[in-house]
Amino acid sequence: MLTGKHLEDRVKNLLSPLQEGHKKYQTSDLALMSRIWFDDLQKISYGTVNQITALRFLDMLRKGELTKSESVTRCRRKLQAKHPELRDDKVYKGRHSQAKIMREKSQYY
Repeated sequence: MLTGKHLEDRVKNLLSPLQEGHKKYQTSDLALMSRIWFDDLQKISYGTVNQITALRFLDMLRKGELTKSESVTRCRRKLQAKHPELRDDKVYKGRHSQAKIMREKSQYY
């Protein structure tokens, strides 16, 4: 399970433009979580990820043996706010335009 500085370094590395496939991690929290959990499972099972069943995975998740998804998404948001080169501009602009629309709508309630 990754925490603190180790988590921040791992997420920053995955989001880096120098990393192959970085776009999918910049635009999708699910892709980022899948990769972080895959890496967790490799460490826990010493590289034999294929032998872990879905039930074992869910049990590990329930027990807190895997990195928490909330920590990863919070870390990603924090890094992308601090380092604009780590975010996908299309997704960033889309989120901000949706937020603006919601703020305008909420004025009427």
